[in-house]
Amino acid sequence: MESIVGGLILFAAIAATILWSFVVVPEIAERKGYNPRSAFVRGLVWAPFLLIVFVPAIANGFIFSVSNAGDWGIFSLAMLVAILYDYYRLNPEKVPWVRSRNLKVR
Repeated sequence: MESIVGGLILFAAIAATILWSFVVVPEIAERKGYNPRSAFVRGLVWAPFLLIVFVPAIANGFIFSVSNAGDWGIFSLAMLVAILYDYYRLNPEKVPWVRSRNLKVR
């Protein structure tokens, strides 16, 4: 029974993290007058997400137990791809290789 409750708490925490970071923060920024697609707001979206991920990992010591540089490299690359994908998915006109192709056509 304890594992079911723990699993439900973990699922609720993950769902709350994703909803807060990717739904609530852009909505609040938009109501304050910011463009939710801007790099500033996307930074505001990813900062709390990464804080919510890293603070518990630091608190229980998990961060310090990962000593393999390859694991950190893979994690860093995955986060970079996720952040850039999020930004360029919302701003397709700012994709460098598409932008340069569109400039040549005109």
